[in-house]
Amino acid sequence: MEKERALEVAVRAAREVGAILRAGMRAEKHASTKSHRHDPVTIYDRRAEQWIVSAIKDAFPEHGILSEEGMNSEGSSPYRWIIDPLDGTNNFLCGYPQFSVSIALSRGDELQVACIYDPLRDELFSAIVGEGAYLDGVSLRVSPQKTLDGSLIGVGFSSRPERALRTHAAMRPLLSQARGVRMAGSACLDLAYVAAGRLDAAWYLSLSPWDVAAGILLIREAGGRVSDLCGATLIDPETGILATNGAIHAEMLGAIGIGRNK
Repeated sequence: MEKERALEVAVRAAREVGAILRAGMRAEKHASTKSHRHDPVTIYDRRAEQWIVSAIKDAFPEHGILSEEGMNSEGSSPYRWIIDPLDGTNNFLCGYPQFSVSIALSRGDELQVACIYDPLRDELFSAIVGEGAYLDGVSLRVSPQKTLDGSLIGVGFSSRPERALRTHAAMRPLLSQARGVRMAGSACLDLAYVAAGRLDAAWYLSLSPWDVAAGILLIREAGGRVSDLCGATLIDPETGILATNGAIHAEMLGAIGIGRNK
């Protein structure tokens, strides 16, 4: 399959959905909850998902779909799209301007194409496996930061209180070494920012496949490293994820110590 065509479809869908989300910033969101009371979904999450899935199915009807809001389907080919139509729903719901659209394509377990779009900044992060990572067509590289001391770290506090408390406890060593710690509320953008060198690392106690698929490929193509919280190959992001520029990966693992404390 032509990966360039797949990326074109993803980029077009992401930009079109971005326009829908921008329009929805000041509109009624009609939110409900999903897995727990702090896990919202809005009509815009669902509209965005429908738009993206429709665009993909029109172009690649034989492909499978894995999407956050449940429009999943098995395909007749080994290709599967992994979609987060609105990452940062809590931010979006409150009018906090940090959210994104994430679309990735895998062939089996191998990521092929990645697209993360920030609708408010109009920034498009993209990658094709083996061809590098880009921001609006300009090549990306991870940061040159060599040590945890002086680094800028992204972290996610889960909306589940027990996970948030564990994350907070693990942050103490970081606070004494890092230049700063940022919690922006969009995991997809955090990963894109690691690829772009804006963050030196980002870690989350638990995420879902649609939160990480596009970001993983971006980081790999930009020269960074992604692992689980023990430093092993990431298999299930629900057990945690660490993404870095590579140079500070071992230090980050030692500092947060999550893997040892499970």
